[in-house]
Amino acid sequence: MRFFLIFIVSSAALFAFFYFYSANIFNCTLTGEFAEINADLSLKTILSGEQLPAELITANIQTVKPTLQGYMILFICLIGLPLMIAYRLTKARPNEA
Repeated sequence: MRFFLIFIVSSAALFAFFYFYSANIFNCTLTGEFAEINADLSLKTILSGEQLPAELITANIQTVKPTLQGYMILFICLIGLPLMIAYRLTKARPNEA
């Protein structure tokens, strides 16, 4: 039970960090009327589709979809790290002699 609580709290904290901090680390494909563009975007941009970089605003972007690399980074940041944190905090510590 403690493991899942730590996992949920750390996952929510990392989600909030990556949502409010505009780090453009998630690789995405932006599809417009005339072309597809690959760009690194923040989590907030992926979820809302707003706050696109200035050079992409004029391209009439219709969809924003993470690439395989973007999904992998999302998985590592929002699932992998919280799992490691929860495991480390609930692991039994050896007795100090």
